[in-house]
Amino acid sequence: MPKVVSRNVVSESKTDDDSKDPSKALSIHYCLCGEFLLVLEGPLAALPRRPTDQSYALRNSGDKKKVYKLNAVGAPGREAVGVVVRRGKEFEYQRRLHCPRCQLIVGYETKPGDGQKGDATFLLPGGLTEQQSKVPSDAFGEPEGEAEK
Repeated sequence: MPKVVSRNVVSESKTDDDSKDPSKALSIHYCLCGEFLLVLEGPLAALPRRPTDQSYALRNSGDKKKVYKLNAVGAPGREAVGVVVRRGKEFEYQRRLHCPRCQLIVGYETKPGDGQKGDATFLLPGGLTEQQSKVPSDAFGEPEGEAEK
């Protein structure tokens, strides 16, 4: 009887013109420490920005809902506890999302409760990179010389 050395399963997705569209391609993002954090359909730069803090908005409801996998956790020991942030004359609740390895804040939810998703999940600019352990250019804001121009 012949010996089976390995068993391979071939899987193939449908091949159509959408697979060549860069806006439909999956993009993978990492924390600054190198930990995998996000897989998203399309580039991060194509997401809408929130005017108050320039964070990227991942819509969780509505017709422009995004499909994504975010590997971020709440603060250790304080998963359901958030912070209240003052935005001008108004206040906003934020449940911070952290990198599971280094605890860097990478985003936040605006709906109270552990694991509860609001209308959008917000990702802070400069908290994610497309190459492992490489700091993105927007991680520290604008350089001082360019802010005055």
